[in-house]
Amino acid sequence: MAEVHAILEREHTAYEQSLSGTKDTQPITDAIETTLGWDTIFEPAGQRVISPVSRVWSVDWGGYVIFDWDTFFAATMASVGDRDLAYADAIETLRESTAEGFVPNYARAGNWKSFDRSEPPVGSITVLGLYQKFGDRWFLEEAFPALLRWNRWWAQHRDMDGYLVWGSDGQNPPGNLDDDSRGTRFGAILESGLDNSPMYDSAAYDLRTHLLQFADVGLMSMYIADCDALAVIAETLHRVDEARELRVRSTSYRRKLQTLWSPHAGIFLNKDLHTGALSNRLSPTNFYPMLARAASPAQAQTMVQKHLLNQNEFWGEWVIPSIARDDPAFHDQNYWRGRIWGPMNYLVYLGLRNYDDTEARSGLAEKSYALFLKEWHDKGHVHENYNAILGTGDDVANSDRFYHWGALLGYIQYLEKVDPDAHPQSPSAQ
Repeated sequence: MAEVHAILEREHTAYEQSLSGTKDTQPITDAIETTLGWDTIFEPAGQRVISPVSRVWSVDWGGYVIFDWDTFFAATMASVGDRDLAYADAIETLRESTAEGFVPNYARAGNWKSFDRSEPPVGSITVLGLYQKFGDRWFLEEAFPALLRWNRWWAQHRDMDGYLVWGSDGQNPPGNLDDDSRGTRFGAILESGLDNSPMYDSAAYDLRTHLLQFADVGLMSMYIADCDALAVIAETLHRVDEARELRVRSTSYRRKLQTLWSPHAGIFLNKDLHTGALSNRLSPTNFYPMLARAASPAQAQTMVQKHLLNQNEFWGEWVIPSIARDDPAFHDQNYWRGRIWGPMNYLVYLGLRNYDDTEARSGLAEKSYALFLKEWHDKGHVHENYNAILGTGDDVANSDRFYHWGALLGYIQYLEKVDPDAHPQSPSAQ
């Protein structure tokens, strides 16, 4: 018992010391440590420590569930106070890779995974960011093979006419018996992580290719950023051939993404590959070309001024809604139909860090933090998503109250205050 008490006292002291930052960063540091501390578990079958998205979700999924981009973002936030947990979340997510080489949408208790689909490719920017913070070369060596297989998989299995699209390969065994979305249009949309986004309301699914016939600006941008970050990792490890391969792919998709720029709309637009028409429905994902440095400075300025700061679309008291305010689906305020999500704000913020617009960047950080603090101070909640009209997460039942990626809304302000001039997770193309 004396040993137990000593451990608890040591960790309590470390926790108190971690909260010694400024008033601008102390609440978010506390929220990240509190939420990740509550959600993180020891998973006995794998003899490992992981951070499922929340305890409620873990119970509902049979013991635990790791979602691809959710847990990568958990790794990024864990780096605020615990290097080892950050490494564990990133590496264990990569270790769930399927035989086909992709990180699955979900991995759950009983070794069940989504063998048909992946989720947004944010692994390389996460791993590179952690390396640039902590500098452990072994971490890159551990992560690189799985990241490379996953990067190659997207180009091999999700390319349609040179664009990247979402998909669901239902024929890939084994099949999770309670997952009826395998090999369906809905399964392909689930690969986006944006389960009911209005962007995909009219998108067609090709039963022959198992692909959603929809050139996605967000996916292509995240993938280009993944290529660039992974190329930096390859160069650090002196993997010259792989670095060259990644640069070639990045250049190819960057050129293809430029074909989705609409001078009239002043933004990159998704394209319906079934009809050939560009989609005028706007989401924060339409700003992701800034994350990939695929937008020219002039294009970035146009997007920010014409759309991001436009109060009829994305700006206002609470930002950034997951679909534009003037879209008919905005007033649904149901999940990805109009609500505000930490990961979207975070990726747009990282994109803004790549361009010379400190006013928009700091404005986004401050507004995101204000939204986060509202319920953190009042109720101690870190929500999965937030109402873009009311600024609350408690208005619906399907916004988990202790879902760690909600803290990304505050982590943005943490980055803005602690390291405003760095660009750790958005390396420039070479």
